[in-house]
Amino acid sequence: MKKFFVLLFSFSFLLHAQKEISPITVGASFGMLSEMGSIQSEGFNAAFDLNVSKYVTDQVAVSANFTFGSAKGVDSPTDGNFDASFNALSMNLLYHIIQLKKAAFYIKGGVGLMGFDGNFDAPDNAGSIETYEYDQGMFSKGAFMIPAGLGVKYKISQNIQGVLDLSMIFPTNSGLDNYIEANKNEGFSTFSLGMQYTFGVKNSDHAEWANPVDVVSSQVKAVEEEVSNLSIDTDGDGVADKFDKENNTPEGVSVDGSGKALDVDADGVPDYKDVDPFTSPGVAVDSSGRELDDDEDGVPNSKDEEPNSPAGCTVNFQGRQIVGKGAFLPTVYFDLASSEVSYSNYQRLATVASVLKANPGYKLRVIGFADSVGASENNYKLGLKRANAVIESLINIFSIDINRMIADSQGENNLLADEQQKMKFQVSQDGLSQTKGFRSLNRRVEFIIE
Repeated sequence: MKKFFVLLFSFSFLLHAQKEISPITVGASFGMLSEMGSIQSEGFNAAFDLNVSKYVTDQVAVSANFTFGSAKGVDSPTDGNFDASFNALSMNLLYHIIQLKKAAFYIKGGVGLMGFDGNFDAPDNAGSIETYEYDQGMFSKGAFMIPAGLGVKYKISQNIQGVLDLSMIFPTNSGLDNYIEANKNEGFSTFSLGMQYTFGVKNSDHAEWANPVDVVSSQVKAVEEEVSNLSIDTDGDGVADKFDKENNTPEGVSVDGSGKALDVDADGVPDYKDVDPFTSPGVAVDSSGRELDDDEDGVPNSKDEEPNSPAGCTVNFQGRQIVGKGAFLPTVYFDLASSEVSYSNYQRLATVASVLKANPGYKLRVIGFADSVGASENNYKLGLKRANAVIESLINIFSIDINRMIADSQGENNLLADEQQKMKFQVSQDGLSQTKGFRSLNRRVEFIIE
């Protein structure tokens, strides 16, 4: 029995210690006791209960109770009477069969230990009153008992509840009158009213007042919303919003597994904004993805062997200043089947214009090219349209004399890049990869100084 009491106390302590799981409720109640055996109690018999409880699910709670009180009774056949006091420790399981917004109805049952002491006064054969004393230790052999009951809780405030409880104690030995009769129930009942206080409640919808149907319904709704979120893709890039690290990529932009726009050359500028998507690894670029050219000679810094060339001077492809017609002039690139000079090419045209203005005697042959897609005749015409579009930009934007430029076309001849070659690159840490061709490098305009 001592081991049972230690286990009971330890479990109660653990319930109080685990605050992070659910709120703790402590309570006290006062009521009256009634014997259920053959010797009935009389008068008002007080009973008290102190308890600590904790929810383990939305409907089930575990409660540790300490109950004590006293009882008096009369045995009518013998005109004897008893007077006893008791105390009991029990562990109960409470199941809330109905849970409303303000009220919760429960049933309970458990196990426990009970001790009592008292005396029994009865007349002997001579008519005199004889007193018999009796007692039962809480940890004695017959101290085991079974508590059961039902009750209702009413919510007064967020933390405070009123409790109306009917409990019955069924001892395995004699009842409080120390009398055992065959086929008779020797237990007693208590009817009490009490108060409870709940610690750790952060909102008014804690388990005590949660309707199980509403709880399950809300949980199902939460799961449905979570599943629904997995299919929402605001920017339409094929990556759900929940996993998309860039949830505002423009329509049609290729992205990696995390929803980030592809950046083939890893220069920090996504491909759809990158006017030069094949810059060398590690080079510094501007906001358009073009490699920096500090001296504005048309040769990027990583290839410029003379990075401080005078403004407007003529340089070769290595950025070295030269005198004569061997100057390096940047290439202008075009979109598929387009002859429109994009804004990203204006810096290149500015370099061409600065060379012409610094060298008034130079004339330019402006040569347009196309890729191999389509008929040769159409590609020749497209190359010529591109050359004329560049000449028109140099005239309108940089005021270059039209007589210093001649339009020419090579069409799909003299391709700069092998269109059959593909470059494979990794687009995410998951190992996903894509390939990209070099066809766009053939859609261009080049310059020859004459």
